[in-house]
Amino acid sequence: KTLREAKQCARLPVQAMCIASRLVLLYLVTSRARSYGHGLKPTPSGASVKVYAPHAKAVSVTGSFNQWTPGANRLLSRGHGWWEGNISSYNLALFNTPYKIEIITQDNQEFWRGDPWSRNQDGVTMGNSVAYDDNNFLWTDHDFIMPDWKQLVIYELHVGTFGRLVGESAVATLDMCILKLDHLVELGINAVELLPVAEFDGDADWGYTSAYLYAVEHAYGGPDAFKRFVNACHARGIAVLLDVVYNHLGPMDLPLWQFDGWSENDLGGIYFYNDERAKTPWAHTRPDYGKEHVRDYLVDNAAFWLDTMHCDGLRVDGVSFIRLWGGNEGNRDEAVFNPDGESFLKDLTRSSHKLGKLMIAEDLQSNTTLTAEISDGGLGFDSQWDGSFKREVRGALSEHNDDDISMSSLKASILAGLGGGLRRTLYVENHDSASHCRVAQQISAEPTSRSRKLTSLAAALVMTSPGMPLIFQGQELFLQDSFSAYSPMDWAKKFTEAGIFRLHRDLVRLRRNLLATSRGLTGSGVHVSINESSKVLVMSRWDEHGPGDDVLVAFHFRGQTSSRLLEFPAHATWKLAFNSDSLSYWGEVSAAVPEEVVTELSSHGQAQGTVTLPPYACLIYVRAPQRRLEFLKETESDILVSSGGWSLQGVAHLFVIAMQFF
Repeated sequence: KTLREAKQCARLPVQAMCIASRLVLLYLVTSRARSYGHGLKPTPSGASVKVYAPHAKAVSVTGSFNQWTPGANRLLSRGHGWWEGNISSYNLALFNTPYKIEIITQDNQEFWRGDPWSRNQDGVTMGNSVAYDDNNFLWTDHDFIMPDWKQLVIYELHVGTFGRLVGESAVATLDMCILKLDHLVELGINAVELLPVAEFDGDADWGYTSAYLYAVEHAYGGPDAFKRFVNACHARGIAVLLDVVYNHLGPMDLPLWQFDGWSENDLGGIYFYNDERAKTPWAHTRPDYGKEHVRDYLVDNAAFWLDTMHCDGLRVDGVSFIRLWGGNEGNRDEAVFNPDGESFLKDLTRSSHKLGKLMIAEDLQSNTTLTAEISDGGLGFDSQWDGSFKREVRGALSEHNDDDISMSSLKASILAGLGGGLRRTLYVENHDSASHCRVAQQISAEPTSRSRKLTSLAAALVMTSPGMPLIFQGQELFLQDSFSAYSPMDWAKKFTEAGIFRLHRDLVRLRRNLLATSRGLTGSGVHVSINESSKVLVMSRWDEHGPGDDVLVAFHFRGQTSSRLLEFPAHATWKLAFNSDSLSYWGEVSAAVPEEVVTELSSHGQAQGTVTLPPYACLIYVRAPQRRLEFLKETESDILVSSGGWSLQGVAHLFVIAMQFF
């Protein structure tokens, strides 16, 4: 409202401009985001600065605003290791002013460090921090509402390759990724999960070597580009989740390393463990979660991404390396419990939940305490990645002989639970596995009809099993080349693999219940039956039961057509909602599948129906409301045109009236 009034004032005589400027100032002041962390924070007349350096003899800020003069802007010691001061100058953020923190040690050594809370870096290794005001951006996403977590379908993407075009040498920016968001809308995605974007050394990287946790990678476009990306996602109804790394930092281009000159055992100093607990598989830079200033630095960082940068949730990387120390990636049994890390994780989830945000853990130890309530002794995460689901599904489907595909293994992966429902995030591909071998590669080195259809069954298992589904970039395009930070997405596959894309799109629509016929896929109810010899797996899914809710999913893992008598969840009429053997996906069909199954009751009162199962296929049947079926039969003849096709007016009329029966 104040901006509209300001624009109106701007059309009045010059005397009214003072009123307009006051209204704009009022708007900016009242809409300022909460500030997280410390470091240099620009003000209209310069900046305020606060840093932690308990072993320093003197601390100053130097930059282009004082001609990089050492000691020109000294900070005052405020006790307990904190140094504070103000810089009287021009608006530093307005001119993208470069600066550094100057540390003088007790033995008069001089170090120039980057700002640990820097929002913007110049992109040079060991380069300068750049003054940036969190509030100098116009957000347009105020009407965005986070999708119901029960209906989330997550798309994991890497900024540097997702928006990059074949033949380009530079990594993609966040602005380039915006141009590809409509692809995700078409696919039905309502949440993206970005690999880490916090500033790292170099330009092309996965992002798990985060050095400046509060800064957006310079090569990706910096903080404003990230905000534009979030705005664009939210405008399309897509939530933004961010991968963050707190189990280790850097190690390259790391300003926190021996920040004030002090360390023990030649390790990291005041922000890190300085004993055997410092060691991780990636670097000896595990943060010291037992220190208050370290915990505050990390917890504030999470809040910064969630609040200041408008993210809707976080995926916390390598949680087992926070709550445990020692051991290695392949064997966590030898690791030692770290009470500091577990306490930090509880602080992290508490803080994030106060903001109403989604918290996902990557722990991969099948530990249900991660998603248990803190009051019940858990860590308070909302969901965790289920690595065992990926291993079981990929392991089963990579068997070359159909007889060796284990139905019991697939059943176990579906029912594993990890606490049930949304408490686990399901996938068969992620950045790690795709870097070693894509699902299609693991099934067959060269693409075949069998490998294509089994890859599609893997996607169907993700979308129909209880949990929060996730797909990795390019999975919907049947990409076979391993993921690399240096290789762009092959967007030509959008056309050459159009059928595979449509298959994934239709699965996503059913998983999100966009047609109001498959609510059971959003629920936690599940029952699985298998026939090991026939290689048939049948899954019943439900939320509250009933028409429009109950779903039956039948998988067939043999290369021959089979007719099977299946048990349905209820005695009703069931409509075919998805057939992975459809003509629209492959250009041909292997077998005629009944579009409708009217069950009969067995002598034991069990609803049964005969279904034709094509080779390597997934069929999804939904329980249709009886009233709607009667309506369709009664009105079908009235809206058919004489040519035998559907009139546009008749279809619209049918759609409007029929939707009331869902």
